[in-house]
Amino acid sequence: MKLLTIGAGKAANIVDVFAKRGAEVNKAKLFKCYTVSNELEELKKLRSVPQENRFYAVWKEDLPDLRSVINSIMSRYEIYEASLVVTDLTDDFSFFSSISLFDELERSMEEPKLCLALIPDLSNPEKIEKVRRGLRTLMKTYDFLFVFEKRNNYEDLIVDSFNTLSLVGEIDARKKTSGEVVVDTSDFLNSLDREGFTILGYSKRKISLFSRIFKSDAELRGERTKRMVDLLEESLSNLSARGDIDSAKKALIVFSGNPEEISMEGLFTCIKRVEKISGEMLVRYGDYPIPRSNFVSSVVLFSGIKKFTL
Repeated sequence: MKLLTIGAGKAANIVDVFAKRGAEVNKAKLFKCYTVSNELEELKKLRSVPQENRFYAVWKEDLPDLRSVINSIMSRYEIYEASLVVTDLTDDFSFFSSISLFDELERSMEEPKLCLALIPDLSNPEKIEKVRRGLRTLMKTYDFLFVFEKRNNYEDLIVDSFNTLSLVGEIDARKKTSGEVVVDTSDFLNSLDREGFTILGYSKRKISLFSRIFKSDAELRGERTKRMVDLLEESLSNLSARGDIDSAKKALIVFSGNPEEISMEGLFTCIKRVEKISGEMLVRYGDYPIPRSNFVSSVVLFSGIKKFTL
C-alpha cells in the first residue's frame, strides 16, 4: 500500500522515521514522506525527509493555508492508495494543520484519508478532556483515525506496525511464496471503522532456524502455534493507546516473517482468542511471508472504539 505521508508540526519527527525506516518493495518506498512546520528549526532537525519535501508555513491563528503545499505535492504525479496525515494533539499548529490538510486532500484526491494522532500519556487525567475534544474533531473530519499515546518506544510501535500493514497486498518480484491466507490493501481498509478510532498492537520475535533439527513434525507444529499465540498476547499487551477493545467493531490480525513458522493452526487459534473479546466483532486475518527471514511478527488492529479505559 503506497501512502502519501505528511507530518505536521511536532509530528514531523514521526514522518522522518518513516522516511528512514519505512517499508520498501522492489526498491520502491511505500511511504512518500513530506513535512510541514511553522518552525524553521524543526525542519532543519529532520535527517531523512528530502529537503524538497519539507515545507514552511506562516501561521498566526486558526487554520493555516496549506493549499500551496498540497498543490506542490500533487504536481509530482505520484500514485497513492491512501493518504496518512500524522498530527500531534499537544501542538496547536500540528492539530489545525491536520484539518487544513484534510480539506486540501479532499479537493485533490479520492483515495481514503487516514489520520494518525499522537496524544499525551493518558496516565495524566488533566489532559484527557482536551484529548477527547481533539479526537472527536478528527473523527468527524477524516475517513479513519489511528491513536497512539506518546509512551516509551511509541515511535517504534508506529513504524513497525504500519510497515507490516503497508506490505499486505504488495508483490515482491523476488518472492515466490504466497501466504497461508492472502490479505491485501482492501482487507486492511475494510478492517477500519468510520465510527470511532483505531488502535494497533505489535510484537516480534527472532527465531533460530537450527531449532528445527532433531524435532518431530508434531513438536514443530506445537511450537509454531504456541509462538503465534504468545506473539498475539504480547501485541495485546502492547497496544498503541488505552482504548476499550471490548467495544471495537472490527479487528485485523496479520502475521509476518518466515513462512515456515506461520501456520493455519496458529492463525485460527489466534482468531478464536480475539473473537472471545467480543462476540460482535468482525475479525479479518492473514499473513505476509518473508522467505528466509529469522523472525515472526504480529500486528493486531482494533477499530470502531469510542472510549478509553483509564
